[in-house]
Amino acid sequence: MLATRIATAAVVVPIAVLGMLFLPTGAIALVFSALMLLGAWEWGGLVRLETTGRGVFVAVVAAVMGLVLLLRNAPLPVSAELFVIGLACLWWLAAIAWIVRYPQGWSSVLGRLGPGAAVGVVALVAPVAAVTYLHQSDQGALLLLAFFFLVWAADTGAYIAGRTMGRHKLVPAVSPGKTREGAIGGIVAAMVFAGAGAWALGYGEGRLVGFVVLGAWVAVISIVGDLTISMFKRYAGIKDSGTLFPGHGGVLDRLDSVLAAAPWFVAGLHWLPSAI
Repeated sequence: MLATRIATAAVVVPIAVLGMLFLPTGAIALVFSALMLLGAWEWGGLVRLETTGRGVFVAVVAAVMGLVLLLRNAPLPVSAELFVIGLACLWWLAAIAWIVRYPQGWSSVLGRLGPGAAVGVVALVAPVAAVTYLHQSDQGALLLLAFFFLVWAADTGAYIAGRTMGRHKLVPAVSPGKTREGAIGGIVAAMVFAGAGAWALGYGEGRLVGFVVLGAWVAVISIVGDLTISMFKRYAGIKDSGTLFPGHGGVLDRLDSVLAAAPWFVAGLHWLPSAI
């Protein structure tokens, strides 16, 4: 299993890096939209939709994505992209409360089709808006690359720390395998990489410190994304959301951290003066 995971990563990561560096923003948006629509099919399974219902859900997500892109340059008080990004940031904060209290109240709220599907629309559309917004900005390709390396660093740090030092369970009712030591390892790894990334981007001392803090928060909220998808999978009674990536599962298994972290990364950059 580990060998399969490594082989898959060895193929996917270089392709992703080259794409972020050399593809135009429109192509990036198209590729990420396609991934999120595959994720929408999987989300339909998480909320227990049958084949026809899952197809309808994918169509709804696609329509909302199209609407956000259509309105991105409309003369609105807040751009459609930033609106959906802000909405997603609020959801991922609320998700922390659900993680802490799971399974209390789950079946009567998020376990129901309506709320579960509505959350899915926001969670799947916002990363497309965030990735597009990042890539079109100044230093866009480098910022997008820095974001993904932050998430990968957090995941890798958490995996290594959890395997070597993990003793205390983080949220056993949601994910028995995750430990507090692993979470700390992921946060530290993200902070280290954030410092190196800020230096490479030419940030001054004040902005560098802010970027390190943002790196820590990206690691924290990426764990929230991971645990949230785990809650949905646990309630649906499935181990993996899909089988697209051998050894890694489906889109939601592989990009659960990105779902939560991408909107918050954009929000955090706005807190850093002149970052984007």
